[in-house]
Amino acid sequence: MAFPSAWLDELLHKNDIVSVVSDYVELKPKGRKLWACCPLHGEKTPSFSVSPDKQLFYCFGCHAGGTVIQFVMDMERLTFYEAVQSLANRVGMELPNEINDREMQRQRAYKKRMIEANTEAARYFCKCFLDPEIGKDAQAYAAKRGLNSEIVTRFGIGYAPNTWDSLLKLLKGKGYSEKELVDAGLLVHNNDRNTVYDAFRGRLIFPILGVNGQVLGFGARVMGDEKPKYINTGDTPVYNKRNNLYGLYLHKNEKLDDLIMVEGYMDVIGLYKAGVKNAVASLGTALTQQQARLLKRYVEKVYIAYDGDAAGQNATVRGLDILKNEGLEVRVITFPDDLDPDEYVQIYGKEGFDRLKENALSLNAFKLEAMAKGYDLNDENGRERYAKAACAFVAGLQPIEQERYYKLIAKKTGYALEALQAQGLRSGGIQTGEGRGTVRGGFRRRIETDEDPRDITERTLVLACLHERKAVESVKNAGAEELFRNKVYRNMFKAICEQGSAFVLAKYIGELPDKDAEIASAVLREEDAIENAAETADDCIRKMQKENASDEIAELQARLNKSDLTAEERNAVLKEITDRIRANK
Repeated sequence: MAFPSAWLDELLHKNDIVSVVSDYVELKPKGRKLWACCPLHGEKTPSFSVSPDKQLFYCFGCHAGGTVIQFVMDMERLTFYEAVQSLANRVGMELPNEINDREMQRQRAYKKRMIEANTEAARYFCKCFLDPEIGKDAQAYAAKRGLNSEIVTRFGIGYAPNTWDSLLKLLKGKGYSEKELVDAGLLVHNNDRNTVYDAFRGRLIFPILGVNGQVLGFGARVMGDEKPKYINTGDTPVYNKRNNLYGLYLHKNEKLDDLIMVEGYMDVIGLYKAGVKNAVASLGTALTQQQARLLKRYVEKVYIAYDGDAAGQNATVRGLDILKNEGLEVRVITFPDDLDPDEYVQIYGKEGFDRLKENALSLNAFKLEAMAKGYDLNDENGRERYAKAACAFVAGLQPIEQERYYKLIAKKTGYALEALQAQGLRSGGIQTGEGRGTVRGGFRRRIETDEDPRDITERTLVLACLHERKAVESVKNAGAEELFRNKVYRNMFKAICEQGSAFVLAKYIGELPDKDAEIASAVLREEDAIENAAETADDCIRKMQKENASDEIAELQARLNKSDLTAEERNAVLKEITDRIRANK
């Protein structure tokens, strides 16, 4: 949803960044800024800065930055829209009217009704579970599974009585229509008889909460041998399993090093009971891109701990690349004897699980292990075919990784390390995302150690243009707009030119996508380095021009080395190189 510029400007004005940030961390003045230890990544020396005059924050440690909107997104793990909504509620602002406002208001009100109905249902299921008569079978089953009162309360576990209409009668008595309850997934409509009945009956109930704590849907498990074992809320206007992770709401305000991805409700609960409290479930085995992006708001490292059976391992293979493509570091915990995580911790406890976690496989190691299962390694021909396929895969990785994985292949196949390396060189390699490196984004940033000097020059130039109009004219006169390689800084410069004195950095950043906002806010890094904006701009322009010229000369020299040039073509290239060198002096 695009918010009107004037409305967003008012939102930023009313939500003073110092006031909002101070709700989370104590700020102390130093120079023109306020400082604190970063609440986003944790540190001992303050590197988190807030500029009251610019209404922006920037962390020199993890490079998070932006307006008060980006700060709330990062702290609360919210989307842009959710963060804006939260800030609007904070200062009592109504969300802006849109062209189709009437329809939007109707949909919003309808979704609110469904969430309220789900909340009433969750309370009812909990009440039924605790009832000495109605819930006695559920209580006995929970005790058998080791679900004590703390776990039941923590996860809001309930019980749906084995009746056809108890929930229906309750919620209709509270004013909810049958259509609302069917659309929410609480009732089922029988088309043949044109009747409705309770969707969950005679089952243990697991409420599914969104990251904001709202009840979006339910999972229901049988307490005997009936099939299917689980039934779950299907897609509704407020719930889609592809966009949610069971148990993630428990970690909303926590700083985590990693999260453990499991398949089901009982895996999350079983691990939690054993002391492993950072597990979430993908609500099925098919991990989605939306779920991977949700994980990236919280952590940079994810351990996949799916069941040890074939279905679980196949799901692991599918999930690895989804997580890796979102810039997450991935490790795989493998369970012996086809056990699932819940079963494993019941036998071996947290200590056993921690040992498995310590020995978790990297993405590429797991792929090699999974690849090996497709060959008979007890057969010489099978080992040879596996070795060739594995070497082709490893040859696409970085050199240090290659050495590590060639040793693994050698151990598995018995071939000499030198032979495997030669085979890899011959195969040419299969490019892999992890081998070639990935750019990580999201809500918890990687701490960068090496930075592109060109980016530093370009953002310094943008900052100089923000300080002084004369710097903008210098860029224009030099035609330097075309020198920008970074599209974020190029677009910022264009906006400064177009808006002139009306340009407000906080407002501009507030309207950017979160990744672009992070890059744009990095201009604050160079703020204290600028004394004379016009001179700084000229220096940056000369540096960018010289660097571009050097790149062009390198390209010409590469052309000169080609053997198919005629004498005339070679002379022309030599002359062009000479001209560029003289112009660049």
